[in-house]
Amino acid sequence: MGEVPAERADEAGRLRPAAPIPSDRVIGRLQAVREIGRNAVAAWGARAYRELYIYDRNWMQDFLLVSDPEGVKHVLLDNVANYRKSRQVQRTTGPALGNGLFNADGESWRFQRRSTAPMFSPRHVADFAPAMARVSADFLKNWETLAPGAAIDAAGAMMRLTYGIITDTMFSNDVHIDYAALARHFVTYLDTLGRVDLLMTLGLPHWAPTPKRLKARVALNFFRREIGELIAWRKAALAADPKAVPQDLLTLLLTTRDPEGGALFGEREVYDNAMTFIFAGHETTANALVWTLYLLSQFPQVDARAAQEARAADGDPARMPYTKQVLEEALRLYPPAPFVSRDSIGPDRVGGIDIRAGTSVLISPWIIQRHTKLWEAPDYFDPERFAPGRRESIHRFAYIPFGAGPHICIGMGFAMQEALIVLGQMLPRFKLSLVPGHPVMPLARLTLRPQFGLKMTVERRIANGE
Repeated sequence: MGEVPAERADEAGRLRPAAPIPSDRVIGRLQAVREIGRNAVAAWGARAYRELYIYDRNWMQDFLLVSDPEGVKHVLLDNVANYRKSRQVQRTTGPALGNGLFNADGESWRFQRRSTAPMFSPRHVADFAPAMARVSADFLKNWETLAPGAAIDAAGAMMRLTYGIITDTMFSNDVHIDYAALARHFVTYLDTLGRVDLLMTLGLPHWAPTPKRLKARVALNFFRREIGELIAWRKAALAADPKAVPQDLLTLLLTTRDPEGGALFGEREVYDNAMTFIFAGHETTANALVWTLYLLSQFPQVDARAAQEARAADGDPARMPYTKQVLEEALRLYPPAPFVSRDSIGPDRVGGIDIRAGTSVLISPWIIQRHTKLWEAPDYFDPERFAPGRRESIHRFAYIPFGAGPHICIGMGFAMQEALIVLGQMLPRFKLSLVPGHPVMPLARLTLRPQFGLKMTVERRIANGE
């Protein structure tokens, strides 16, 4: 299991950004499940970062941790038909996201992917850029009124900003949910059903009224009511005047027919996907941004260079290659979705290991992207890893912050463009610094959030960027 100190410098004076420090302590399977439930990125010992495969045959469920890029490729691409979304994933995400694109498998997934793909084509994503810039600029106007050195929770701020972007671009500002209530219920869900639970792992029936499930029920009812009202309002608008309705993601979910079969989304599929895109569409990008801001605050020279580049780029992400390197390195150190879990349908051979049907196969971007056999000085921040000439040497399946294979995140291009536009708007105007003494530690639930938020002071930059 890991220890969890704050940032610290090594013998050469390099700062190690906040992360658990793995130890060689050996614990039993049940204790491991408890530790994963507390904080999954702190639960892995040093062995996980040294070995490419860890296999455990046991009475609960056979388990295989795959960190070898070729093994990852085998599971997520070459033999993908033999692996389905794990029972554990279904337990933690199913109550909220149902059988939407994130959770679906087989023909249901293929139908949903085909139907939503046009909304995330490169051309369509590029069309969202002006709206992303406008929402970002409007949001940052609030920072101009802050007193010099005023403190904010950057984690909460990025959540609110990316929520504004997803509701503007994908739902045409028709989402009128009280964001404070939405955020509160998201946290409730993440802290109850959105984490590994020992009783769930041991097979407790999904209907059993445990305290966590009863607490989560309030959040789930909130989601169903609010998203249900949004869908009902849009359906009524479509019935009244289809031409007057915005051609956004919600309209697509309600009207687009499968190009290979002509079917429409069912009522439940519309709800599940609306919920999926509202949740994933702002949560993951917000976390990518907040970890980027944290790293920039710890490395002033990188911050100054990125701010200078963003100022010269005048809001154009294509002219921000160094800032993109910074973002990619932040995604390496702090992948928004730190774990990918699959169950094998039939027996298979992975990396020379024969596994049985029903084996739990874990692929962890958190572990792989910090693995000592795959990266030089993996715990340290170095945007130059992604510079031209060096990025090409990274194995395609050793860097998977958005997953890989057919199930790679459909919104990857959207998220990268959004994050760069936000940074392009923010960095030339504002310098954010971590409040002295504020603890920083990544906490894994469904996504990777800073456990204690991220208290930062906001200062206006002067002309030279400082």
